[in-house]
Amino acid sequence: MLKYTFIHIPGVGEKTERWLWQNNILCWEDYLKNSYQVRLPGRMRVTLSLFISFSSDALLRGDIHFFKKFLPERELWRVYPEFRKKTAFLDIETTGLGGGGDYVTVVGLFDGERVQFFIQGKNMQDFAKAIKKFSVIVTYNGKQFDLPFLKTAFRDLNFPQAHIDLRYLLRKLGYFGGLKAIERSLGIKRHKEVKNLTGYDAVLLWNRYLDGELEALELLLDYNREDVVNLKYLMEFTYQRMIHSLPFFSLKLKEKSHTDLILNPGGNFE
Repeated sequence: MLKYTFIHIPGVGEKTERWLWQNNILCWEDYLKNSYQVRLPGRMRVTLSLFISFSSDALLRGDIHFFKKFLPERELWRVYPEFRKKTAFLDIETTGLGGGGDYVTVVGLFDGERVQFFIQGKNMQDFAKAIKKFSVIVTYNGKQFDLPFLKTAFRDLNFPQAHIDLRYLLRKLGYFGGLKAIERSLGIKRHKEVKNLTGYDAVLLWNRYLDGELEALELLLDYNREDVVNLKYLMEFTYQRMIHSLPFFSLKLKEKSHTDLILNPGGNFE
C-alpha cells in the first residue's frame, strides 16, 4: 500500500490524495511517469517528486522511521505488508490496571511464526533487546495500556517503532468492545482451556503461580499466546477492510482484478 500512498507528503491531505487517485495517479510510479498531465502548482509538483524519491529510498532501506515521521498516526496501518516480516504482535499481562504496586507479569511477542514469552522473575530483562529487532508493533489498546506499562517497567525503552493500535482502526470499521468480544464477532475461536478466561483470571493465575502452582503459569502463557496470535489475524483482517474502504480500491479494481500487489505484496496472508 505504501507505493500507493501520498498522504505522508507535506501539503497532501486526504482530499488531494483522493484527487490524485481519481486522476489515475494511483501510485508513485504513475506520478513520476505522468506528472506533466496533472494540474498542480509548481511548488507542489516539486514536493511530490522529491518526497516520492525520498519514500522510495526509505522503503528500499526498510526505514520505518521515515514513514512513522510523515504518515498520520491513523494511517500507519498502510505500512503493514511492506514491514510484515519486521512486525511484532504484542500483549502483556499485569497484576492490575495500573495502580502504584502493579507490574507486568508476562509479555507475549509473536513475530508471525514464533511466540516468545518474557516472564517476571525469569527473563523479563531480555524483552528490551528482543523488541529492538522489530520495525512495527501491533497491539489492541496498547496505546492506553501495554506500552505505558512497559515504558514504566523499562525506563530506557522509548519504542521508536511504528505502533498500530487495532482498537482504533476496528472502531472505525464498526467493531467495538474488548479484544475477545471482537474475536467472537468475527468467528475467532479460542482453545477450550482458555476460551472463558479474562484479564482478571490472568491476575489470579499469576498469584497461584507465585504460591507455587507451576501449572497456573502454563495456563497463563496459553492465554497470552491466544492474544498475540489472534492479533495477527485481526491485523490482516483490518488491513484488508481498510483497503476496501478507500476509493483507491475500486479505482484499482478497474485496472486489475483484485490484484495481489495491493493486498498481498509479500505473499498470501495466512
